[in-house]
Amino acid sequence: MTTNNIKIILDLCKKLNKYAHRLTLEDLQNDEACQAIPNLSLDTVKNVINEVQNRLKRGCKMYENEVIFHTGPHHDDIMLGIMPFINRQLRSRSNDISFGVMTSGFHSVTNKFLLDALKDTLRFIEEDRMLMIHYADFFTEGYKLKYDKDIHHFLDNVANRNQEECRRGLCHRIARDMVGIWGMKSVEELKETLQRTIVFVENFTEEVRKDPNPEVQTTIRHCQALKGEIREFEEELVWAYMGVSVDHVHHLHLGLYNRKTEFTGPDYDTDVFPVLDHLRYINPTVISVVMDAGDIRPDTHHKVLLSIAEAIEIWSQETDVSNVRIIGFRNVWSTFDPSTANTYVPVSLNSFAVFEKAFNTSYLTQVVAEFPNPNFDGTFCELAESIWVRQLRDVQLLLGKDFFYQNPSALVRATHGLILLNEMSVTDFLRIIKEKYAI
Repeated sequence: MTTNNIKIILDLCKKLNKYAHRLTLEDLQNDEACQAIPNLSLDTVKNVINEVQNRLKRGCKMYENEVIFHTGPHHDDIMLGIMPFINRQLRSRSNDISFGVMTSGFHSVTNKFLLDALKDTLRFIEEDRMLMIHYADFFTEGYKLKYDKDIHHFLDNVANRNQEECRRGLCHRIARDMVGIWGMKSVEELKETLQRTIVFVENFTEEVRKDPNPEVQTTIRHCQALKGEIREFEEELVWAYMGVSVDHVHHLHLGLYNRKTEFTGPDYDTDVFPVLDHLRYINPTVISVVMDAGDIRPDTHHKVLLSIAEAIEIWSQETDVSNVRIIGFRNVWSTFDPSTANTYVPVSLNSFAVFEKAFNTSYLTQVVAEFPNPNFDGTFCELAESIWVRQLRDVQLLLGKDFFYQNPSALVRATHGLILLNEMSVTDFLRIIKEKYAI
């Protein structure tokens, strides 16, 4: 099979430090793995090169007139996996693109970050720089409105290089979220709650976490909810860079994230039906999902994958999904190689620049990650870029560097990284889940 041959030939290229088109028949015949290939000849290498070119061609195609639903277990999973791929989709106004983040992600927000944000929110209120809280309806309905305005204010000041006003945009959102979570009814009550919560976070310890006092446990839950909504704000910021409005970024809050019992499969009410409701509402023609290696379980990525698959299976029984495509992707925790991916998406230096800027200014809680990758000393953004560069190097061994810099396509000539994906039908996706991923 050509797919297996891609790995065998790539491994040989690495071992001999040769490009594929320079391999000799003797090179092939002297390699133990190559010896197992039926009808081994130089045509074997040509077939591999042709298949790799086809996979790159598939990754270069433009998406038009599609309804696309990108999903991720946590905030930043989608961006770190496929942002340059999505940005090209967003350039066509004929596409309708939505995002679904399955968990709140509050574990990724440190108490220090929360504490600093609460103090700044209180400061802006005391300096009378948060005018919205004085509107007559703010504590009844107004706090729910103009979430897009917070995003726009923040990004305006990214452009203006005004960090203080960016911070004020975040604190506007925190004030709205706190009213929704704590249910305050006045400016004074908001200030008192901020002061009280600041003291609580400053003095938080593991002993406090275990305190059975209902008021303490309620405050912990409220702080976790606020941390989750900070992550939601970050996700909305990232896609607003490309003009995506808040109502196209969905936060599903699957129950699996908080469940403390052993995971034996998704719960229909809290894990599957929320995804199913969004599939029915969005009615996508393309769905992206994180598909980490099958031996990574039962972490959140795996739990979310099973929940999405179950929802897609139910959805497929009530609607025609014959033309729906599933895009499997990986990011900084698990990666494809050229033999296991069937679509190679070019990444330009321009895409690198947009990606870096969006990550570093939007994911405020992740510039210094609470849970960094143990195998890389740098930000998640830098790790993702290093993966794309490495993946390009592998494919260059198979196609040659000149294939890229002398290519008639400007898109290919501008390639300095590759994102590897698996595109499949719903039927194939569900089969793979049952064979490789199910518990």
